Amino acid sequence: MTDKKEPRRKIRFDRVAMIVIPILLVAVLITGLYGVIINKNKNKSADTKPTPTPAATESPDPKESATPEASEEPTEEPTPEPTVDPEKDERFFKTDSYLIVANKKHRLPEGYIPDDLAYPDVEMRYNDWTLRWDAAIALEEMFNDAGNEGVYLVMGSGYRSEEFQKTLYDGYAEESGTAYADTISSRPGYSDHQTGLATDLCGQDSDYDLSQVFEETPEGQWLAANAWKYGFIMRYPKGKEDITGYAYEPWHFRYITKEEAKKLHDAGENMTFEEFYGISGGDYAS
Repeated sequence: MTDKKEPRRKIRFDRVAMIVIPILLVAVLITGLYGVIINKNKNKSADTKPTPTPAATESPDPKESATPEASEEPTEEPTPEPTVDPEKDERFFKTDSYLIVANKKHRLPEGYIPDDLAYPDVEMRYNDWTLRWDAAIALEEMFNDAGNEGVYLVMGSGYRSEEFQKTLYDGYAEESGTAYADTISSRPGYSDHQTGLATDLCGQDSDYDLSQVFEETPEGQWLAANAWKYGFIMRYPKGKEDITGYAYEPWHFRYITKEEAKKLHDAGENMTFEEFYGISGGDYAS
């Protein structure tokens, strides 16, 4: 009897264990997960700190401040450079200037003769002409470059003394009258040629010398397009007779340096010396 009852108790105990043990394991797991969640929340709360609000800074009382506030210094406006009256600008009246002016409103000093005259090494006609040194060098450069392009220039006039100009002007006046002479020639002392910076240029065909049709020749066209590159300007452009005081002369070129010649060239076609520099021109005052 005893042997038959013991297995039954054991079976009951095993059944109870099978039910209770899983329940305990689930309880332990739940407890552990709960603990992990609680710890995470604590850590998160510890990491998240409120941003501090800066305390309001009290402005010091001006009366208690040891250092006075720096006052702003007024901004100084640049002083504009004084505008020089062209009629008083020494560039146009000093005899050693390349911008010295000689026209019907401005006479050169009595008996003026440049002190640096030289003979350019170029082909000439009518006389052995001279120019001031730098103008002569520039003329040689221009003649050489023109020749390299198949254009062969000839120098037809250069520096003229006051005495030479008097002889020339008087001849025109006796032949055609003073009014006509004033349109094609200068009175002595007023000639651009006396500066030693002016030259009359010609081509190989002398039939076009000192004629307005010179503008139609290869030489005239080349000069009109290129002379400024060498410091020469056409002194008496077409349509500017009232400004320059002289009829159109496509052969008459005046040296003013390369820098200044470029300025006039860039200022526009047919720009005159008088217009660009603000110098008075036109007819004689009397």
